[in-house]
Amino acid sequence: MMGSSKLVVYFGSRAISAVGNLASVAVFARLIGPADYGSYILMFAWAIVVYGFATQWMKFSYFGVYRAADERAIIASYARLMATAIGIASTVLLALCALLPMRLDFTLALIALFATMTVYEGALEINRTLHQATTVAVSMICRAVFVLVIGCIFLAFNHSAFTLALGVSAGHLVATIPSLTMLRSFRTARPTPDAMHALVRYGWPLILSFGVFALGQTVDRFLIAHFAGNAVLGPYGVIADMMRQSYMVAGESIALALITVAKQHADEGRRDASDAVMRSAFRACLTAGAFGAAFFILFGDTLARLLLGAEFADTGAGIIPYFAVGFGFMMLRSFYFGQVIYFSNGTFLELLIAVAFVLSSTVLAILLVPAHGAVGGAIALMIAHAAACLIGAVIGRRLHVLPIDVPALVGIPVIAAVLVLLCRLIGAEIATEAVRHAVDVLLLSAALALVVWRFDLLKLVATGSRQAPGAR
Repeated sequence: MMGSSKLVVYFGSRAISAVGNLASVAVFARLIGPADYGSYILMFAWAIVVYGFATQWMKFSYFGVYRAADERAIIASYARLMATAIGIASTVLLALCALLPMRLDFTLALIALFATMTVYEGALEINRTLHQATTVAVSMICRAVFVLVIGCIFLAFNHSAFTLALGVSAGHLVATIPSLTMLRSFRTARPTPDAMHALVRYGWPLILSFGVFALGQTVDRFLIAHFAGNAVLGPYGVIADMMRQSYMVAGESIALALITVAKQHADEGRRDASDAVMRSAFRACLTAGAFGAAFFILFGDTLARLLLGAEFADTGAGIIPYFAVGFGFMMLRSFYFGQVIYFSNGTFLELLIAVAFVLSSTVLAILLVPAHGAVGGAIALMIAHAAACLIGAVIGRRLHVLPIDVPALVGIPVIAAVLVLLCRLIGAEIATEAVRHAVDVLLLSAALALVVWRFDLLKLVATGSRQAPGAR
């Protein structure tokens, strides 16, 4: 399948999946209320930390060492590593539950969430490297559908954070079936010492980096829960998750369709072709980040009120602009500058970025959250993501020079900023919210059309696909 059709499949399925995920967040939040949803967010935050330290590194290590000629041994070794890590991490969590004042239901929720996320993401990553675009698309849609449906079924029996965690975990597990079905031909594959060593050698620096980065992404939530309580954490977390999900739609679509092709070119020694695809990916990431931020600054408060209700929207008022900018930096770092680890031996760079991120986010959150609550947490997260993006961009160039389109780097954010300013100035003269938003939509569409025309975004995917004749 060529790159252009892959991007359509990936983006379409990711968009459908995102709509489902957003619906899940909105429905679950309304069903159990701010306080209980805050408790669920706390569970999920700890699950992300466990996932970051225990198994997330394997997915990136697998993609980094994958070679088609050795795919059976590498896939089997990856599966063995995942199963081993899940077993060890679960045992450690249960032991901690017995030794420390941890609730058993909280511990079981952590294990269920992190284990099912690991299996789902692992199976999806394998299908991605095998260029099974349709299977990846079906799995993403299934996750959105089954997390919502099974989560609601579980909540019908008991409205609690623990029940919701089990329902979400079951949804992930069922959504893994399409990916595992496609991999049935690998049932006879066996891990090899060489493949296992390659995965561990490539990925061990990522163990700390992803775990530390997960702490940096969640420390604001821990502090908000401590200083402001779960009733404030609930709205803060649900708004952040819904916004982050929207950025991930574009970022993952770009990575799935373009970064895979660029890495294949690099593996084959075609540096110019790889750089051309990466330059397209840069413009796409920058546009998505800048205009995603503009969209949420203009429409975020209204969307939060419509999707979550006044109870959540009012509590979370004032945090959306900071999240909008912060997640724009996050997307550019994760889905462009962070990809340098696949083109060089740069796994230690991820650890350096993660340490800088967690230090900046922790220090800022400690300084800002006690006095400013949710707004302080959002500001801390925004600055930390901006710092991580800058560090990744500057230091990463010492390892591998990813192409940067300078006119796009300057022009696209400036156009997005001018758009927001213009909308604010015009909106101040319009009393009716519906009319104001209609004008905002028209101006946003015009600005985006200008960027698409000026930076030739309609042809960027076609350019990548024409340079990938060997892609499967």
